[in-house]
Amino acid sequence: MAKLLLNPGPTNTSFWTKLSQWFGSDVCHRTEQFSKDFNLLKKLLLEKYGDTSKSIAIMGGSGTIALESMISTLMTDDTLVVSAGTYGERALEIAVRYNLKCKFVKSKTIEDLKENKDVKFVYFVENETSTGEKYSIEKMSKIYPSAKFLIDATSSFGASEYSGYHEKIVAISFCSNKCLQSTPGLGIVIWDDTIETHDRSYYGDLTRYKDEKIPFTVPVQSVYALLEVSKKRKNNIKIFDSRRDMLINYFQFLGIECLNVNPSNSVISFRHPYMCYNKLQNFLEKRNIVIYSGVEGVENSFRVSTMSVRFDKEYYKIRKAFYDSCIHRYGSGHVPHWAFAID
Repeated sequence: MAKLLLNPGPTNTSFWTKLSQWFGSDVCHRTEQFSKDFNLLKKLLLEKYGDTSKSIAIMGGSGTIALESMISTLMTDDTLVVSAGTYGERALEIAVRYNLKCKFVKSKTIEDLKENKDVKFVYFVENETSTGEKYSIEKMSKIYPSAKFLIDATSSFGASEYSGYHEKIVAISFCSNKCLQSTPGLGIVIWDDTIETHDRSYYGDLTRYKDEKIPFTVPVQSVYALLEVSKKRKNNIKIFDSRRDMLINYFQFLGIECLNVNPSNSVISFRHPYMCYNKLQNFLEKRNIVIYSGVEGVENSFRVSTMSVRFDKEYYKIRKAFYDSCIHRYGSGHVPHWAFAID
């Protein structure tokens, strides 16, 4: 039986996504039909973003190739990098590789950041996967009112809204899986091509991907999987928000504490009252559920992602499994039967 993946991607995909990936495998990326399908995918992603006037690059690779391309092509020395976890640190490491001397600020939550009206460019991770903290563009715009943003949306694109902030965004990077709920294989950047660009990278030079260009081979099967997903119009923001709230509320009842001040809707950090991560991981693996490691330095912590397409259908299973992990809290024979019932 396939495992229920509650890790932050790659995660479970739908039957139709898998089928589209299969049918899209034996395709030449230089054919006229593929070009049409590829350009349709670009159009649909720009529509999801909410601004079809922007440029978009789709390349073979993960979310990391997308954010590296964004950094190498667009970042300047006067960019402030908000380092709020592993992925903020990764951005800094990439910037150093390109000899960028950008400034940075360490942060655990968005409340750590002080208002600064002088900063021109800010790089931040919207949903910091390593902690589950949310750095919303709404709040960031108030903290940095004069800044333009470069956003790592790897764990947020598809579950976030950008309307009203397009003028603030220089670029946004993400990948084909995670909140878009497709298969891995594509790194994607949407950017404002009126901004000055730098040709520091060969493969990652965003200007190579402008208009209808396909400069390098892309994993065609991933293109067709994402195209299938993108054709379906769903309110993913509402879905992801609902999943986050259901988990936090139910886990609170069980005594499982949410560690996030501003929990994202795609991955949330928790602390189990009894089990360390390894013990909880093994406990859930036996029930065919996969979770993710916790926040560094926090005892008994773990992370749960809401990205799986099976999340809603198997929510009862999730509740029952975590309930069983806390069952001795009540003592034998005193377990309320309604504790894992569906609301």
